Amino acid sequence: MIRIFQQDETAVRKIRDIDSFSDTERTLWVDLQNASPAEIKSVEEKFDVDFLSQQEQLEIESSSRYIEEDDYLIANSNFLVPDPEHRYVTVPVSFILKDDTLFTYRNADLKSFADTVKRIKSRRAVFSDGAQILISIFESRIDYDADLVELVSGEIKAINRMLDLDANLDREMLLSINDYQELTMSIRESAVDKQRVISAMIRSDGWFNEQEQQRLRTVIKDISSLIDHTNFIFERLEFLQNTYLGLIDLEQNRIVKIFTVVSIVLLPPTLIASIYGMNFDAMPELHWKYGYVLALMLMVFSVVGTLWFFRRKKWL
Repeated sequence: MIRIFQQDETAVRKIRDIDSFSDTERTLWVDLQNASPAEIKSVEEKFDVDFLSQQEQLEIESSSRYIEEDDYLIANSNFLVPDPEHRYVTVPVSFILKDDTLFTYRNADLKSFADTVKRIKSRRAVFSDGAQILISIFESRIDYDADLVELVSGEIKAINRMLDLDANLDREMLLSINDYQELTMSIRESAVDKQRVISAMIRSDGWFNEQEQQRLRTVIKDISSLIDHTNFIFERLEFLQNTYLGLIDLEQNRIVKIFTVVSIVLLPPTLIASIYGMNFDAMPELHWKYGYVLALMLMVFSVVGTLWFFRRKKWL
């Protein structure tokens, strides 16, 4: 799908067919979402640009994340998107800034792009070129990541309250904590990736004016705060995980303690029963009239005495 935003004297017009493109109007933004090879080729030929392949977008080297030349600027960044199976997955997004026109290439529906489209329609004067649209997308994305961090923090608090209420200690709880750890690391990696790209944009030569540079510096500050918050959440998850494992150890120790006490308490009566269960001829107790009752009483007294001794030592 292709979306082209062109600006005339009165409004910003959105077109979805490149054949409807007008050379007389100023082009602000060309957005390719899940575009076919034919659509990508038509945009490349029409505007004389070259989009990076998906493999090139995923490269982690700084030289691949940000490329700056005299007549164009390329920035690649990873965005988190909801996924039904893995909750959130990372998708690459490519930005090309050329002749005050922004070109974007992505294979997912991103909320930050939709929010920027709404801003373009409602505040046309704010967006006079593609650089401002590029900054707006990153601003919206950081706000979205901040909301995601707040959501994760709230859910972690709920898990903590469940532990306080002595919830059942099961495997699912531990897996849930691990999932939140993975999500927090993904948010942090995404934030660090944007920090690298925006830092390079701030150092760029002549692509952004002073006002835009100030907006970028504000975004960097927001990203730094976001990274600090994710570090805090990760530490909190580690503490929660250690607390959970400690509770499991306590529960296991309690169970082992119960079996140990039962085994020790039953040891004296077992010994008495074993002695009087022997079938030797020279055992005078075999002919006692009250020998059976005496053996039972010895067993009971041995159990009571062992329990009393444990209570006195405060082992129970």
